[in-house]
Amino acid sequence: MQTVKFLKSVMDKCLFGINIVILTLLVVDVTWQVLSRYVAQSPSTFTDEAARFLMVWMSFLGGAYLFGNNGHLSVTSLRDMMPANAKKTVVAFTYALIVLFAVFVMIYGSQRLIGRTMGQPSPSLGIPMGVFYSILPISAVCIIYYMILNIIELFLGNGSANEDKKEGA
Repeated sequence: MQTVKFLKSVMDKCLFGINIVILTLLVVDVTWQVLSRYVAQSPSTFTDEAARFLMVWMSFLGGAYLFGNNGHLSVTSLRDMMPANAKKTVVAFTYALIVLFAVFVMIYGSQRLIGRTMGQPSPSLGIPMGVFYSILPISAVCIIYYMILNIIELFLGNGSANEDKKEGA
């Protein structure tokens, strides 16, 4: 069980650190955009697109982080009325559905999209759009990693991480 918690904490720290870097870049980018537009009277040509790309990447990585910490909004009233074994089964089934979505939509589907758009440069930055879309499989791998650890934690631990965090809050 300690190994699962350690593996989760390593991924948590990595995703949190990457998101801090992206947020810092986003703040610098938007600040530069405002200053160049209103102070220098010469709007920057790349800052809007860079801010959009950074925001999307931060959202997907932040979403993966939330999956790992069961931080997404969920309605649990029906699940909470179930007996413990049924509750574990429902939670495990939910985690399995999330893994299936991540594999088929976010990895398989995005691979086709990335392949088709790798030769298409973004308008301002000139970066291939496939690089922009590569956040889909990256975040999917993080989500799958977390869901596997959550399932292990669910069946080897005293319950789901979701229940533990709510009780401690």
